[in-house]
Amino acid sequence: MTDNVKEVKQVLNIIDDKLDNYLRFCERNIKDKILDRCHIETVPERLNSLIQEFLIEQYSLNKEGIGEGKKVVSSASDNGQTVGFQTIGGASSMSKNVDTFLDRNMATLVKYRKVEW
Repeated sequence: MTDNVKEVKQVLNIIDDKLDNYLRFCERNIKDKILDRCHIETVPERLNSLIQEFLIEQYSLNKEGIGEGKKVVSSASDNGQTVGFQTIGGASSMSKNVDTFLDRNMATLVKYRKVEW
Protein backbone atom coordinates (compact mmCIF):
# COMPACT_ATOMS: atom_id res chain seq x y z
CA MET A 1 0.00 0.00 0.00
CA THR A 2 1.38 3.38 -1.03
CA ASP A 3 2.01 6.00 1.64
CA ASN A 4 0.76 9.07 -0.24
CA VAL A 5 1.93 11.55 2.38
CA LYS A 6 5.46 10.11 2.34
CA GLU A 7 5.55 10.23 -1.48
CA VAL A 8 4.36 13.85 -1.55
CA LYS A 9 6.86 14.90 1.10
CA GLN A 10 9.65 13.40 -1.00
CA VAL A 11 8.47 15.23 -4.12
CA LEU A 12 8.22 18.52 -2.21
CA ASN A 13 11.46 17.90 -0.33
CA ILE A 14 9.77 18.23 3.07
CA ILE A 15 11.98 16.63 5.70
CA ASP A 16 10.13 17.40 8.94
CA ASP A 17 6.75 16.11 10.09
CA LYS A 18 5.04 19.43 10.82
CA LEU A 19 2.57 19.04 7.97
CA ASP A 20 1.89 15.33 8.33
CA ASN A 21 -1.42 15.76 10.17
CA TYR A 22 -2.66 18.31 7.63
CA LEU A 23 -1.62 16.16 4.66
CA ARG A 24 -3.23 13.06 6.20
CA PHE A 25 -6.42 15.06 6.79
CA CYS A 26 -6.39 16.13 3.12
CA GLU A 27 -5.77 12.55 2.07
CA ARG A 28 -8.71 11.22 4.11
CA ASN A 29 -10.92 13.97 2.72
CA ILE A 30 -10.21 13.23 -0.92
CA LYS A 31 -10.37 9.46 -0.42
CA ASP A 32 -13.82 9.77 1.16
CA LYS A 33 -15.01 11.92 -1.74
CA ILE A 34 -13.61 9.44 -4.29
CA LEU A 35 -15.42 6.58 -2.55
CA ASP A 36 -18.67 8.55 -2.51
CA ARG A 37 -18.43 9.67 -6.14
CA CYS A 38 -17.45 6.26 -7.48
CA HIS A 39 -19.75 4.22 -5.20
CA ILE A 40 -16.89 1.90 -4.25
CA GLU A 41 -15.61 0.51 -0.94
CA THR A 42 -11.85 0.96 -1.37
CA VAL A 43 -9.73 3.38 -3.40
CA PRO A 44 -7.90 1.57 -6.20
CA GLU A 45 -4.09 1.72 -6.00
CA ARG A 46 -3.98 3.37 -9.45
CA LEU A 47 -5.71 6.46 -8.04
CA ASN A 48 -2.86 7.20 -5.63
CA SER A 49 -1.19 9.47 -8.19
CA LEU A 50 -4.40 11.51 -8.35
CA ILE A 51 -4.51 11.71 -4.55
CA GLN A 52 -0.86 12.79 -4.47
CA GLU A 53 -1.54 15.47 -7.08
CA PHE A 54 -4.33 16.83 -4.87
CA LEU A 55 -2.08 16.83 -1.78
CA ILE A 56 0.56 18.79 -3.68
CA GLU A 57 -2.08 21.26 -4.85
CA GLN A 58 -3.38 21.71 -1.29
CA TYR A 59 0.15 22.16 0.03
CA SER A 60 0.81 24.83 -2.60
CA LEU A 61 -2.37 26.70 -1.70
CA ASN A 62 -1.54 26.66 2.01
CA LYS A 63 2.24 26.69 2.22
CA GLU A 64 2.32 30.15 3.79
CA GLY A 65 0.16 28.97 6.66
CA ILE A 66 -2.31 26.19 7.04
CA GLY A 67 -5.82 27.58 7.20
CA GLU A 68 -4.79 30.96 5.86
CA GLY A 69 -5.35 30.53 2.15
CA LYS A 70 -4.59 33.25 -0.35
CA LYS A 71 -6.64 36.40 -0.72
CA VAL A 72 -7.33 37.61 -4.23
CA VAL A 73 -9.28 40.64 -5.35
CA SER A 74 -12.79 39.56 -6.27
CA SER A 75 -14.34 42.99 -6.87
CA ALA A 76 -13.29 46.60 -6.99
CA SER A 77 -14.91 49.95 -7.57
CA ASP A 78 -13.22 53.16 -8.54
CA ASN A 79 -14.80 56.21 -6.97
CA GLY A 80 -16.00 54.61 -3.76
CA GLN A 81 -12.62 52.89 -3.39
CA THR A 82 -14.17 49.59 -2.41
CA VAL A 83 -12.14 46.41 -2.80
CA GLY A 84 -13.55 42.94 -2.16
CA PHE A 85 -11.40 39.90 -1.45
CA GLN A 86 -12.00 36.20 -1.86
CA THR A 87 -10.02 33.53 -0.04
CA ILE A 88 -8.59 30.82 -2.28
CA GLY A 89 -7.39 27.70 -0.49
CA GLY A 90 -7.27 27.41 3.26
CA ALA A 91 -8.71 24.78 5.51
CA SER A 92 -12.19 26.33 5.40
CA SER A 93 -12.42 25.79 1.64
CA MET A 94 -11.16 22.19 1.67
CA SER A 95 -14.49 20.69 0.59
CA LYS A 96 -14.80 23.10 -2.33
CA ASN A 97 -11.18 22.40 -3.33
CA VAL A 98 -11.79 18.63 -3.32
CA ASP A 99 -14.99 18.94 -5.36
CA THR A 100 -13.36 21.25 -7.91
CA PHE A 101 -10.32 18.97 -8.19
CA LEU A 102 -12.47 15.86 -8.67
CA ASP A 103 -14.66 17.64 -11.22
CA ARG A 104 -11.53 18.45 -13.23
CA ASN A 105 -10.42 14.81 -13.02
CA MET A 106 -13.76 13.11 -13.63
CA ALA A 107 -12.46 11.48 -16.83
CA THR A 108 -10.08 9.48 -14.66
CA LEU A 109 -12.61 8.69 -11.93
CA VAL A 110 -15.31 7.52 -14.31
CA LYS A 111 -13.19 4.45 -15.11
CA TYR A 112 -13.68 3.27 -11.51
CA ARG A 113 -17.27 4.37 -11.01
CA LYS A 114 -19.93 1.77 -10.26
CA VAL A 115 -23.60 2.19 -10.93
CA GLU A 116 -25.61 2.76 -7.78
CA TRP A 117 -29.12 1.29 -7.68
